Amino acid sequence: MTTQKNIKKIILKNPVKEYLNRINATDTNIIESLKENSKRLDDYKRYYKDNSNEIQRISRKIGEAKKSNTPYDNLLINIQKHSKTSKEILSNIKSTEDTILSFFPETLLDKSKIGVKLPHKKSRTYALTTVNINDIKISTLKNEHAKWNNYVYSNPNASIYYMHEWNDLIKKTFGHTGIYLYAEDKKNNNIIGILPLIHLKSRLFGSYLVSMPYFNHGGAIADHPDIEKALMKEADSYLNKLYCTHIEYRDDVTRDGYPVKTEKVNMILSLPDSTEELWRNFTSKLRSQVKRSERENIEILFGTLEYIDDFYNVFSRNMRDLGTPVYSKSFFINILKTFPEQCKIIIVKYNKEAVSAAFLIGHNDTLEIPWASTVHKVNNLSINMLLYWNVLKYAVENKYSYFDFGRSSKNTGTYNFKKQWGASPKQLFWHYTLAEKEEIPALNPSNPKYALVIKIWKKLPILVTKFIGPFIVKNLP
Repeated sequence: MTTQKNIKKIILKNPVKEYLNRINATDTNIIESLKENSKRLDDYKRYYKDNSNEIQRISRKIGEAKKSNTPYDNLLINIQKHSKTSKEILSNIKSTEDTILSFFPETLLDKSKIGVKLPHKKSRTYALTTVNINDIKISTLKNEHAKWNNYVYSNPNASIYYMHEWNDLIKKTFGHTGIYLYAEDKKNNNIIGILPLIHLKSRLFGSYLVSMPYFNHGGAIADHPDIEKALMKEADSYLNKLYCTHIEYRDDVTRDGYPVKTEKVNMILSLPDSTEELWRNFTSKLRSQVKRSERENIEILFGTLEYIDDFYNVFSRNMRDLGTPVYSKSFFINILKTFPEQCKIIIVKYNKEAVSAAFLIGHNDTLEIPWASTVHKVNNLSINMLLYWNVLKYAVENKYSYFDFGRSSKNTGTYNFKKQWGASPKQLFWHYTLAEKEEIPALNPSNPKYALVIKIWKKLPILVTKFIGPFIVKNLP
């Protein structure tokens, strides 16, 4: 159910974007006011975080003074001043948030689709109750980029991977071409459904279409199930046109008449309003694991392109150790440059060396972690637990309602790791259109025929895997 609290979170995260997309107005004075208040809100939050860090620092000093039996009266006075400052900043944050929200009508706050809690719904939310297929037309995306992205923003079932920018990004990085289908209402030419597809073609793995490769989210989304079916029917026509063995639709809903794989689930955590509540929700064992790593010489860093080398060094080493080909560094650089507002890198340094890293992507009310790695040599220090704790804190502090841990096979080690944080499984349905005499593909590490290759890959030098890996993995979905 849509709640006013969740809608407000999304609006406050990016007021200008939400005003332009939801109000469909371009009042210059309002836009400038929203920009000013949004910047002011960010400054207050940054100030509050710095002040909180100072309180923690003084608290540690007081603890040290107590242990050494030295005076700490001045420290107490100092911490009281900072505590008073924190209350004042929180008051300013609340006042600024109210100012921003005042530009949005109550009707929008009550009825907007922003913030709909989708992850735990068994069925989708559709804008139309009935549709006449004869009243729609299906086209291939050419220059209608703004209309396409506006539909992505308006459809609560859409993830960031439906944005049209991925088409150029994937072509630039991997050389694959895309087929982006959309359905329009013939009467007013409004987009009422979309289906992005990427054509992967190589001598090693063959020719096939995926919606969407490299990520967990894809498939047709529309204002009515029948529109989704029409889009898939149009996509199926490309099977023979492009001499494909199959089409893979990465859905989160069931579809009749299509072969399906259901081994995977997405692990989703519903986030509370505060980091304090988040911490209380964890088991004592989980909290102790996080605290274990905090006793070490640790540094937590958040950024973007300035940490790409640290991220890639950790990630590529971990992929080698898993026996999995690694993406090129350019893939991550292109994502950061294409979606600078939605992406973040977190680095954990131990003794000034990057040992754990994650790549984060946010969209509407959900933050996800498509890639995370920790080098094996620090596993005994629970560094990965500290990484995830700081990522979850970041998600709460930035007002996300959900955290997506990514996909896992049921009841595996990664599944149980994500479950211990409180995440719940959301079933994935990967549907297929198959060419004649073709079977559902098994292009994954669990396929026994890749066992020997994986074993050999784990023993290769890192530099070799960095060079060869991108040429292989770009053709694996």
